[in-house]
Amino acid sequence: MLVVTGILWFGGAVWNFQGEITTLESAALPVATFVLTGGLSAGVVFVGYRLSQSPFTPEQRWWIVGWTVGGLGITVLLHTATLAIRAAEGRPIGEPQFPLLVAGGVGALAGYGIGELLVDVRRSAARAERARDGMAFANSLLRHDVRNALQVILGQVDVLTAVDDERATEAANRIESQVEALYDLTANAEAVTGVLTGEATPEPRNVVEDIETSVATVSESFPDATVETALHDELVVRGTDALRPVFANILDNAVEHTGPEPTVRVTTETADGVARVRFADDGRGIPEAQHSRIFERGVTTDGGSNGLGLHIVSTLVERSDGSIYVEDSDLGGAAFVVELPIAE
Repeated sequence: MLVVTGILWFGGAVWNFQGEITTLESAALPVATFVLTGGLSAGVVFVGYRLSQSPFTPEQRWWIVGWTVGGLGITVLLHTATLAIRAAEGRPIGEPQFPLLVAGGVGALAGYGIGELLVDVRRSAARAERARDGMAFANSLLRHDVRNALQVILGQVDVLTAVDDERATEAANRIESQVEALYDLTANAEAVTGVLTGEATPEPRNVVEDIETSVATVSESFPDATVETALHDELVVRGTDALRPVFANILDNAVEHTGPEPTVRVTTETADGVARVRFADDGRGIPEAQHSRIFERGVTTDGGSNGLGLHIVSTLVERSDGSIYVEDSDLGGAAFVVELPIAE
């Protein structure tokens, strides 16, 4: 339909050109007007062809067509109204076809741009809704099915521990330890999903407990690492359950990307209603040029292409009404600083 509209508009441009070329002595101005009106008409033909080759659904295409035709119609009607007013006032109108052709062409192209933009916005919103539904389903799956399966495994562990056999007891203890780790993993996944889907909102929580839990987990997983702490006895901030996996992720990165016997220092401080949690390590550090980009999607400290971890960490902190940044550490490496509002 848009291609046909553009062709008809081009016919109007040809008709206007023929009229001007026969009445004016110089051909320069008629050619200039034809280039303008014909170019706008060709633009309408092009966007019509582009629309026919687009991945949009028929409904979405008709939506864009409606905006294009509507833009053309509105601009022509407005210009016609101005001409009618001038005529009613008794003022000369001249040749109205040229400004009408220009106004209609511009209106059509503007309408197409607006229509395509609105369709893209609606498609993005639909994709986001599907993503939220998918995360909510995964959250439900973790909360019910996976935990039920873990409960069954723990039941079998009880059977093993009842057997008077040292090897069976050791195996049972290892299984129980892994099941507890999986329980923690499902809890963290549930917390992260809740924040990303908007189900979880910041509320008062003692951030020191989250830090101590993360430190204990990392110390157990990396016995060669030294984790020093200088924390408040209690520090209540506004945050979500996702802060615990955030801190664990930062600590894991600090230990894994440092030497064989890394040192990490975790401290808390307060100022101006803000709590700061600083994770400093003695690793190789992060170049200053990357400090402002390290939390972007796809950016990593080692130049790789899978920087989703820190990107999600930044997102989770921001959803807790906080912020995160990186600076040089007094230990010689990098220091990640998480700022959170202190709860009133």
